[in-house]
Amino acid sequence: MPLKFTHASKLVTAVALGLALLSPVHAETVIKVGLSLAKDAPGFDFVNGMYEMFKTEVEAGTKGSVKVDLVYAGALGSPNDRLSQVRRGTIQMTDAADGNYATIYPDIQVLSMPYLFRSEQVAWKVLDGEFGRKMAEDIRAKTGIRVFGFWESGGFKHFSSNKPLRTVDDFSGQKLRAIGPLAVKTAESLGASASPIAFNELYTSLKTGVVDGQDNSISVFRLVKLQEVQKNLMLSSHTYGVGVLAINDAFYNKLAAPERAAIDAAAVKALAYNRKSSRDSEREAIGSLKSSGVNVVEVDAAGRQALANKMQKPVRDWLQGVVSSPALIDEAKRVADAAAL
Repeated sequence: MPLKFTHASKLVTAVALGLALLSPVHAETVIKVGLSLAKDAPGFDFVNGMYEMFKTEVEAGTKGSVKVDLVYAGALGSPNDRLSQVRRGTIQMTDAADGNYATIYPDIQVLSMPYLFRSEQVAWKVLDGEFGRKMAEDIRAKTGIRVFGFWESGGFKHFSSNKPLRTVDDFSGQKLRAIGPLAVKTAESLGASASPIAFNELYTSLKTGVVDGQDNSISVFRLVKLQEVQKNLMLSSHTYGVGVLAINDAFYNKLAAPERAAIDAAAVKALAYNRKSSRDSEREAIGSLKSSGVNVVEVDAAGRQALANKMQKPVRDWLQGVVSSPALIDEAKRVADAAAL
C-alpha cells in the first residue's frame, strides 16, 4: 500500500530540511604559508623542511582543527609581496628573511652587522634570549606580525670570487654583487665596488664577468651552482643570515587557546629542526664544493679581525641613521659579546 503524505507531514519535512541547510557547518581553520622554493629543493631542507615540520606538528597538536597549507615556489609572489600579504592577513605566514623584514622593520638590520656573532651558537643564544624576545615584541607592535623565533637562513655568509681571495687586500678593485645599502657599505669598506645584481641574474653575471664576486651562505652558493663559475671561496663568516618564523598576529589571536598553544609548541620544534638541518647542510656542502674543485680558503682569527676592522665602522655609522635608536647598536654588540663568553 503506497505511503500517503499529509499536508502536515510535508510541512514538517520542509522545516527540517530548511533547518539543516541553515545549520552552521564547522569550517576548519587554515594557515596559508607562502614559500620561495620548490617543494624538494636540494640542499634547502632547513627552510622547506622546517615549515613541513611545523605543518605536521600543528595539525597533530590541534587534531586537525587547524590545517597548514604550504604554497611552494614563489607562487604567491615575491618575498616582499608575501610579507605584505602577511601584514594584511591575506596569507598568514611566509619564509621572509632579515633583508625582507628590513623593508618594514629597519631595526632588524643590527643583526647583520659584520662579525656581530662569533659562532652560530652565540647567535642562537642572543636570538633566543632577552634581546631576541624584545625585538620580537617590537616587530609585533610595529608591524602586526607575531614572531615565534628566528631561524637560520643558511648560517654565515662567505665571499666568493673569480679571483683569488686570501686576505682583506684581495678585495681591492673587485666588483661585488651587493643588494641593499648595508651590503653596499660592506663591499665598499673592503675597497670593492658594489653592483645590484638580481639573484636570478647572479650566475650569468659571475660567468660573464659583470661582477667578480658575491657573498651568500654556502647552501645558497651550491643551490645555484656557483661552483661552476666561482672557484675561490673564502670562509669569511662575516654576516649571519637570519629568517623570521612568524604569523599574522590578528589571525593568531582569534584562535582558541588550545590551538595557539599547539602552534607555539610546533614553532619550537620547527626552529630546532631548522638549525640542525642548516648545520648539517653546510658541513655537507663544504665537502661537496671542495670535491668539485673550489679553492676553499679558511680564515684564521687574525684574518677575520682584519676584515672586521675594515667593515664594522662604516656599517655601524650607516646604521646609526637607520635604526630607531643608536643605542640599539651598542646593545646588540654588548649582548653578543657577553653570549660569546
